[in-house]
Amino acid sequence: MLVFGLLIMATQASAAPPLKLGSVDLQRAVKECREGVAARADLQKKIEKFNAELKVMQVDYQRMSSELEKDGSKYSSDRRAEKEASLQKKGRELQNRQREAQEEVKQLESDYLKRLVSRLGAIMAKIGDEGKFSAILDRNNGLFYAGNEIDITSLLIQRADNEFREK
Repeated sequence: MLVFGLLIMATQASAAPPLKLGSVDLQRAVKECREGVAARADLQKKIEKFNAELKVMQVDYQRMSSELEKDGSKYSSDRRAEKEASLQKKGRELQNRQREAQEEVKQLESDYLKRLVSRLGAIMAKIGDEGKFSAILDRNNGLFYAGNEIDITSLLIQRADNEFREK
């Protein structure tokens, strides 16, 4: 009986096209491909630009703070209150600009990553079709490409519809 079962499985397996799987490390591809390297370099330049801008603002804030601390006792109460308000405003501006810069960097990084992953996905689909792969798996996240010969979505829909009708 066991031999018969193995023979049936072997016959069925030989009738089906062979499964060809590929794997990809998408994180490595993103880091090492020329487009990814160029995008990171561009992002780094923008980060350095933001840092330079923020440093100027920080130096200005520290100068104002030192001036107020050093000369504050010489000022009239109105002048001192004016300087303190100006310092607080400058502090808020600095914090707001830091937050804006962080958000801009995060958005730029997200945009470049989406664009690059989309391009790499299209390339992987071509590789999958040309190489007659059944599926290409990402080492970190799972399935990335699946050939039509292993897609069971239609079967799943059909069975789900059948079960829904029976209820």
